[in-house]
Amino acid sequence: MSHCVNLEYVQHTATITISRPSQLNSLSEEAFLELRQVLRELHDNQDVRVVILKGDGKVFCAGGDIDFFAELVDLPSSERSEQARQYVSLAHEVMALFASLRVPLLVAVQGAAAGFGLSLCCVADIVVAARGSRFVPAYLGLGVTPDGGLSYSLSRLIGERRASDVLLTNRSFDAEQAESWGLVTRLVDANELEEDVSQVAKQLVAGPSIASANTLRLLHAQRNFDEFYETLAAELDSFSDCVNADDFVEGVRAFIERRSPSF
Repeated sequence: MSHCVNLEYVQHTATITISRPSQLNSLSEEAFLELRQVLRELHDNQDVRVVILKGDGKVFCAGGDIDFFAELVDLPSSERSEQARQYVSLAHEVMALFASLRVPLLVAVQGAAAGFGLSLCCVADIVVAARGSRFVPAYLGLGVTPDGGLSYSLSRLIGERRASDVLLTNRSFDAEQAESWGLVTRLVDANELEEDVSQVAKQLVAGPSIASANTLRLLHAQRNFDEFYETLAAELDSFSDCVNADDFVEGVRAFIERRSPSF
């Protein structure tokens, strides 16, 4: 479909592939626009019974586009905040579309899921991860707060205290730890990831369609969507506020220069 996001249909299964491998599948504005288009199409497609989300190459998704953040650093703070709001607003449109899918969302993780990539894992129904892959919050390292509903979804999945530890200390953790906490549902060898994801998708497609759809609807009813959307709005305000601060400038520059930030 495009060079950022690809969509493929095979026997009631829609596979979305983030295809920016040279940028570790980080999500640029263009990638978010393409994801929004793809997801709107999927919401209207009654033939799809499962959606697979994966990344091309060695990494699932490295989160937000560091090149975009680097450009923000050189802008006056008022312009910085406005452009950040536009970017995160688009990201949140995409997240809301993922969260409201009427069919199961199956995420395949290899290499790493960082920042918004971690948020995508948290909104999925099933997460299959390759052994040795890592989950990285990343936000505080850049001097900003979570987006993509992560401050809501992560604590709901792994508990508030673990989420506090992970987010406040910017602590990364591996797939084995993620499985023990309940974030990852299936752990496989890296060379088995694609096949295992395919088999899970086939099993979902082969199930009784009405009963499966109703089961997912009942499960999704346990998510408080009003709270989730309120969190997205609060995260947007917080992120744009943080972008105005000197810590954001230092965090981005430190990341680019491959050094520890001095906040």
